[in-house]
Amino acid sequence: RCKAAIDILQAKLKMINSELSRQKNRSVISQITSRIKSAESIYTKLLRKKLEPDFDTAKKNLKDLIGIRVVCPFEDEIYEVVELLKLQKDIEILKVKDYIKDPKKNGYRSLHLIVQVPIYSADGPQKEPVEIQLRTLAMDYWSVLEYQLYYKKSENEEVAAELKEYAEEIARLDGKMLKLRNKIEKI
Repeated sequence: RCKAAIDILQAKLKMINSELSRQKNRSVISQITSRIKSAESIYTKLLRKKLEPDFDTAKKNLKDLIGIRVVCPFEDEIYEVVELLKLQKDIEILKVKDYIKDPKKNGYRSLHLIVQVPIYSADGPQKEPVEIQLRTLAMDYWSVLEYQLYYKKSENEEVAAELKEYAEEIARLDGKMLKLRNKIEKI
């Protein structure tokens, strides 16, 4: 069922990309990746949340067992993709966390959706929760490096402050590139 949920969402996102790309004469979604959370990661998260480390507890309490990452060139396009996802009648958006408008304290920026995807099988229709993370290329660059270098490692205030500073620099660059794109589009 996890693979089916990924396939359905990737197909929908590819259609959204085709529609927006046709309108803009350029690609709007640069990259779509997916993952199913590893058993080790599930176990660690359940312990961190002080929950029983078993499959039923994970299924009931963790909504990010399946994840899809969508990377767009520009911030405004993230919101356009979300608006078109909302129009999908069979996809139910359960939760929105906008870390672009309200970044995490470490500087992390991204827009997260928890959605329910209908899966039809021999057991009948079921809904599978999936986390969708939407980022710009710059946000993704920072996040991937921050994860490799620092995520879930022991706290070091100096390093954390420097990473946050770089996140803010990247956000400013994202804004400048958006202004430049808008300027070019007016030419």
